Amino acid sequence: MKKWQKSFLGLLCLIYIFVLSMTIWPQSITVTNDFIAKINDSNPINQHEFLNIAQISLLALTVLVLVIVVLIPAQKKGILLEKNKQGLLSLSNEGVISFIITRLSGYSMSNIKVNFKNTKKINRFDITADSLYKNHVIKQLPEIKHTLTSEIQELLSGVDDKKIKLNIKVNQKQSSSSHKKKSTRVV
Repeated sequence: MKKWQKSFLGLLCLIYIFVLSMTIWPQSITVTNDFIAKINDSNPINQHEFLNIAQISLLALTVLVLVIVVLIPAQKKGILLEKNKQGLLSLSNEGVISFIITRLSGYSMSNIKVNFKNTKKINRFDITADSLYKNHVIKQLPEIKHTLTSEIQELLSGVDDKKIKLNIKVNQKQSSSSHKKKSTRVV
């Protein structure tokens, strides 16, 4: 789970706790309302209106979360190869990633990182790599992309007819000698 998802769920839980505690113990609203009215020198808020607004906002937030959960596509842990009475045979996402790294290492690329999203309708690959020969690799990039796409389709032939989307980014690797130059000082 990502940090923003944890933060959002934590905030949602705090809101639920606050609204449910107000529903269970309505006298807490009265005490809080009187305390805020004394501090601000204002009229107290109507307890029933405040509770109704809190419950309606909680209901709207719950519906919003439900819609988000339903619309976000679920990622699959592997690609189903065969399913029969004896069991299930699948190719894991890590196996596909390893296949791609092996294929790309022959094109003078290093530090290859593959982000694979396997959903119901699409297999999406976001690949980043370093290369000492950036200009040469960039010229070959359309050919590399076409070859890799056909190899992935061949790997998954007859099994997975989903659309394959492939993005490759190549960064130039910095040489360590130019990066670590230090000036000397004679005293």
